[in-house]
Amino acid sequence: MIPGITKQIRIPQMNYSLINRMMLIVMLVVELILFANLTPYFLQTDNLLPVGREISTLGIVAIGQTMCLLSGGFDLSVGGTAALSSVVVGAFCSPKKLALPYYIGLPAGLFVALCVGMANGFLITKVKINPLIATLAMNFILGGAVILITKQPITVNTSAFKFIGATTFGDIRFPLPIIVFVGLYIFYGLMLKYMIFGRQLYSSGGNAQAARIAGINVERVKFWTYTQSALIAGFAGIMLASRIATANPNIGGSYALESIAATVLGGTALSGGEGNVWGAFLGVFVTGLLSNGLIMVGAPQAWRDIATGLVLIAAICLQLASKNSKRLAA
Repeated sequence: MIPGITKQIRIPQMNYSLINRMMLIVMLVVELILFANLTPYFLQTDNLLPVGREISTLGIVAIGQTMCLLSGGFDLSVGGTAALSSVVVGAFCSPKKLALPYYIGLPAGLFVALCVGMANGFLITKVKINPLIATLAMNFILGGAVILITKQPITVNTSAFKFIGATTFGDIRFPLPIIVFVGLYIFYGLMLKYMIFGRQLYSSGGNAQAARIAGINVERVKFWTYTQSALIAGFAGIMLASRIATANPNIGGSYALESIAATVLGGTALSGGEGNVWGAFLGVFVTGLLSNGLIMVGAPQAWRDIATGLVLIAAICLQLASKNSKRLAA
């Protein structure tokens, strides 16, 4: 402070959360314009609806991943959870396996996911294992469990099994998974913003010690966060199996990293306490449309990976700029 001046000069702080969302919207518009000019088929409903249906599975997984990142951790077991839930439902419903009704197979798959999430929560909050290590170890366990159930894809070509993932509406055949995907984002967006659990999650991830002083049971919040993440991932795996009428033990291998990338791209801080599901919503679409557009113009997988990585680095740089701005404004 300069002598004689009683009022401290502060550097204006920019709303980088809003800037991040606007950046993602601009990126979406640029992608749409660019790929529409490169290939006229890109903007047709025959392309966009399948892309939306494909994005919806990863997008649902990203909801749970967002919550885990908000709590200050990760969930690297989402891929294994999705695979295990799908093969459990497939084993229950397949005529060549148990041949049980879908209304028994679906709860069984979700129950398995629930147990996985509770196990993750217990290891993290009670045993005090780092979330990265706990969920990574769980993912190995789940991978082995999937192989014990089946080494080959389980085909279940029944109308009940295919309902969630393959149902479409209207002349344009609008996919049900997109409706479920958007509905879940609306629910969790409202929950995290207005419900007590959402406020406690932000407080626990932002400053756990202060949250405890305020009377928040941080361990309980984290326990139910990882439980919900697994349950959401399990549902996503079941929905994918329903769409392709096959419970594939190899699905979900990249879900952990892809969901983290989409969530971070959407502005959720790796340190916890900052972000929201709507950022992940936009992040999933940015990476999904980018990948689809590059496929349509004939770009090899290597360039698609490079493009996704560059976009993610740009998002991290924006987060670092936000933290530096806060320090300067303090």
